[in-house]
Amino acid sequence: MPAASEAAISKNQEGVLRSALDSLLVTFDGELEARYREHAHRRARDLISHSVYLLGLLYLVVVLPVMLLVDTAEMVAWRNYGVYPVALSLLALWCSTRLSWLTAHTIGVMYLALGIALAGTLLGAIRFHGLFPGQISAFETIYILIIGFSILRLPPRQTLISCLCALAVTLLAALFQQLPLPLLSMLLYFVIPLIICALNGYILDVSARRNFANNLLLESESSQLASWREQAEKDTLRQQQLTLFLERIAGNLTPAQLLERVLGYLIEQIGAKAGAAYTLEEQELVRQAAWGLNASASERRNVPQDETLLGAALNQKLLIQQHSVPQGYLDLEVGEGKRKPATLLLWPIHQGEFALGIVEVAGSQAFSAADEALLNELHRPLAFALQSAQRRQQFLSRMDEQERTAQA
Repeated sequence: MPAASEAAISKNQEGVLRSALDSLLVTFDGELEARYREHAHRRARDLISHSVYLLGLLYLVVVLPVMLLVDTAEMVAWRNYGVYPVALSLLALWCSTRLSWLTAHTIGVMYLALGIALAGTLLGAIRFHGLFPGQISAFETIYILIIGFSILRLPPRQTLISCLCALAVTLLAALFQQLPLPLLSMLLYFVIPLIICALNGYILDVSARRNFANNLLLESESSQLASWREQAEKDTLRQQQLTLFLERIAGNLTPAQLLERVLGYLIEQIGAKAGAAYTLEEQELVRQAAWGLNASASERRNVPQDETLLGAALNQKLLIQQHSVPQGYLDLEVGEGKRKPATLLLWPIHQGEFALGIVEVAGSQAFSAADEALLNELHRPLAFALQSAQRRQQFLSRMDEQERTAQA
């Protein structure tokens, strides 16, 4: 994923990006502009981190032959302008990319290093005007401008400000040293190259902004497609789960058979480890089905409606996930013995205002929001199926009782 598109964009920002791509000068709003600037700075940091040794090598290739082959008084003095400031700048860049405590200030160090190196070479070109060291300093000035605007591709506005600040410092130093200003020469080796490099920098910046905007839009579209695909997969899975559930509860089942199948379904689909299902009969919860209960939980067959967690959950009519499970309540049987479940899911079953029963399942970890959403979708068909099973059982019980009465 491109670094520029790490964060999502809003609909308004998407409109800004599309409008920017249709304009000659690509401009962003405040937040997008800040993100682009961070992107440009991150790109410059990465480039410096990987090329600082190459810049040092180029520096040595230019400086060392001149220092070794020409050893005059002017060349010795030139080192204070064309050698040491550039060396200091390269050292500062190396430190900013290698020292952790300085990494956060890498961008500031870049602009400062650019200003120091440029002020040194520019002052050297003024100081040694008409001499060989002055020519070398003039060439170094042009090289530094090219590196700042075209190679590092720092934001051109900030780079231009840094160059103008270096010019101001140079002019003050020249006035302090009472050096004559060779305006025509400065026009050739500084002003015109600065204008050309700045224009080139702005052109490169427009291209970089277009790439940045395109990457953001492509990433946004890709993210949207991925979201739609994920939602489609979830909908398909949910439909399959619902279809499977309806198949499980289909048929002329007794309440016990129905609830036993429901427990088996929950064990498979939401990762429950143990559970029990109860129906409400004359203010008492009667267990109809069980799955993986320990010995103590197996003995709990009839529970008064107004007691324990089951009654409270049944009265609230809401799906409840209880993370503070009482000791010994529905413990899980594991290889090393019994273990208290991490969570207990209580699923009350109602048909309108009438309470039909409740299902409780224990898990070794918390049930997800998707699991709870699934149970909420399954509540209505389960309530209808359970009510039908209870009525069918009541009808069969009356028929058996009438048959026995007739036979007597």
